[in-house]
Amino acid sequence: MLKTTSSHRSNYRLLGQIGQGQFGRVYCAIHRKTGNLVALKDLNDKRFPTNKFLREFAYLIRLRHPNIVSCHAIEYHPQGRYLVMDYCEGGTLRDLMESEANLSLGLRLKLITDILLGLEHAHENRIIHCDIKPENILLSLTNNSWIARITDFGISRFSEEQNISSQGQGYTGSPAYMSPERYYGKYSYPCDIYSVGIIFYELMVGERPFSGLPGDLMTAHLNQRITIPDSVPTPLHSIITKALEKLPQRRFTSAKEMLTSLQLAIDKLGDQISTSWLLSPPSFPEISSDITLVKQESLNAAITHLGVDSQYLYSSTSDRLSCQTYFDSTLRGDPIQQWQISLSEPIIEMNLRNSCCFVLTRSLTSSVPQYTFYQFSPIINLSNLTNYRISPTLFAHDCISAIDLHSHWLALVCSSQYQDISTRFQLFKLPDFFPIYTSIPCPLPSQIVPLDRRYGLALFPRQSQENQRTFLYLFHRRGRYIKKFSFPLFVSSLIPNYSSGYEFFSIETNQPMSGIIIKFKPLKVTRIPLNINPTFIIAQKWGYGLGNEEGKVIFLDRDGFQIGYLELSKTITAMAGFGETGLLIATFDKEKGELFRFDLANLISRTSQFND
Repeated sequence: MLKTTSSHRSNYRLLGQIGQGQFGRVYCAIHRKTGNLVALKDLNDKRFPTNKFLREFAYLIRLRHPNIVSCHAIEYHPQGRYLVMDYCEGGTLRDLMESEANLSLGLRLKLITDILLGLEHAHENRIIHCDIKPENILLSLTNNSWIARITDFGISRFSEEQNISSQGQGYTGSPAYMSPERYYGKYSYPCDIYSVGIIFYELMVGERPFSGLPGDLMTAHLNQRITIPDSVPTPLHSIITKALEKLPQRRFTSAKEMLTSLQLAIDKLGDQISTSWLLSPPSFPEISSDITLVKQESLNAAITHLGVDSQYLYSSTSDRLSCQTYFDSTLRGDPIQQWQISLSEPIIEMNLRNSCCFVLTRSLTSSVPQYTFYQFSPIINLSNLTNYRISPTLFAHDCISAIDLHSHWLALVCSSQYQDISTRFQLFKLPDFFPIYTSIPCPLPSQIVPLDRRYGLALFPRQSQENQRTFLYLFHRRGRYIKKFSFPLFVSSLIPNYSSGYEFFSIETNQPMSGIIIKFKPLKVTRIPLNINPTFIIAQKWGYGLGNEEGKVIFLDRDGFQIGYLELSKTITAMAGFGETGLLIATFDKEKGELFRFDLANLISRTSQFND
């Protein structure tokens, strides 16, 4: 199908670039009407002229397989033309291989199986890929794994052309994964098998069999025999060795033949691959010595909520809210002003916006729970609590809310099991709690997340026996849902990282030792195996802090790599980040508590220098 939009704007809105190759760029985009995510491959018309562009399109429309990225259309627009393709939110196989996680044997064999299944389909359609490598294997997420999918058929060939030499036609492949005959311009089905063999070796061993500059790689591919470490299970040795034979006649003749041998090896391995985990985290690092304890003070009650906005530190203990004011945002020294106020109901939620503190309370004294919103400023008159009530008492079984980052509106969904009314979504103007337009019926979301002044997200996780999926509805400040998209994970809440924009951390609801980093522009979902089951998560410019009730805290950078570890051996009740590098941790054990202030500057500086 061809879509021509030369006189109109594109059907798609670009969300961000996700890749760049020698012939062009690839973008993540969302369809303006349906909200479906796609990949748009924009090929440079000078380096990849129209005949080659149409040639790749011809390859792709022949291929429809779960392990191949499908192409659905060509879209022409004033700036050029795109191939409209499936979008894979899990990144590339290279991303997964370079993560800190330890891939299980079962997962590694599944990924190779997926690649071979996709190649089998391509070979059955007489197409030789010619550039199989981890960067050209994209990952789609499933509820508990990934699906590997082959992409980039830009230099592919039809099998009937295999006797035509491609020498003198420029750079056509990746030296680290090229078969020996490819260096002489020859290609055939066994060329792809050799490339899969290199990936297989790399997945099993942790590094490629050959390395070096292109000339060194050519010499190694042509002459150097491989050695397979004993750590690789014996049934796999012969498969890798045969796939990497120097002469194509000695390799597997097709992907189907290699797949058959792999399946026999999997059967032999049996219980060695029957494991429930896909990824295991790296071991706990040593306790970080470069985390500085700035101050430690005693507490008489357990802090349930903790937050810092500028130089104001807010904390709550059941139904009591406290505020301390400091000279600056480093919170060093003693507060210069403080106050406490007791509410009539327990505090269940606290949000800091523009140095003000918004509090939601819940009372269970009657048959129907009662919810009330309050707003407190750093300097208040404690004489009349009614002055700070910004909502009437709300009678509801559940109440899900969010306040935008500039405290202009409050999004609210209330549901009741006691009244014959539908659950409704509505925005209210702050601080007068005036309704913005009419409320709309909707199911009860698990969470509402403000994105910025104009937009927010509502989460709707759905689970069945066969499928788990989280739907995200984008709404605007007028209180209307405008877009819907989803990903195949069961996620009940998102921790926004506002310092980076459109980036979130989450925990898979059914797999509490599996963290998720979600970046929306463009969409990329990264699984992070965790050492702990975190109860507390903070998101800062430098990354994420995850703590559990046993007092263990791990620190991750923005890509999910461990950068530090702290162990307090005390029960954590609340955590909060502040400033550029500050961390607050409240603990409480046996009627005695402590509030710790840490400075992570040295830890973050060391990590940044190492990454640079």
